[in-house]
Amino acid sequence: MSVGVICCRVLEAEMRRVVEAFPEVSHLEVMEWGLHIEPDLLLETITARIQALQDKVDAVVLGYGRCQILDKLPVHFKVPVFRPQADDCIGVLLGQQRYQEALLEEGGTWFFTPGWTELGMEFIFHELQISRMGEKGLDPMQLARRMLKDFTRGLFVEVVPVNRKALEKKARAISKTFGFRFEKEPGTLSLLHHTVQRAVESTRHRE
Repeated sequence: MSVGVICCRVLEAEMRRVVEAFPEVSHLEVMEWGLHIEPDLLLETITARIQALQDKVDAVVLGYGRCQILDKLPVHFKVPVFRPQADDCIGVLLGQQRYQEALLEEGGTWFFTPGWTELGMEFIFHELQISRMGEKGLDPMQLARRMLKDFTRGLFVEVVPVNRKALEKKARAISKTFGFRFEKEPGTLSLLHHTVQRAVESTRHRE
């Protein structure tokens, strides 16, 4: 009875904390961050990793939200595949309902999850797809300021306590750079925990 986990790097710390409670997890594979920028590539990559893992485990857990395209995963895998029911990693850690409420409260909210905050400005340039602008003689920071001019709030999602103070300091600094009002919001590991629990229970039913 074993469960394999395929996880985005930006959820790695949280997923590692969750699987500590599940000895059934025999495999944890951490994928590169930012694949969601190219949804078709994300779908192709995750499909291939599940296929490579399905003969080694009894169930697979994805440390991803929907990420624009993962609801289109094939259904013909040899083992059941589970993922948190959330739009993306923000919804995974904040809770999908609270995520939607936060956006309704203030549409111009830039969310700082721990994983994305750790990546800092590299993440922002990548997310805005301006990482290579410097090669064309353009100033990525100037472009980022222009693209984020309508954002008003930086919301830091507090989850795993490791390096929390350092990450909060980094999120505050980035918020100040772009003129965001800084706020904090408690996050949760419950969606990840529930997803792994479902996978473990599915393996027990197959015995």
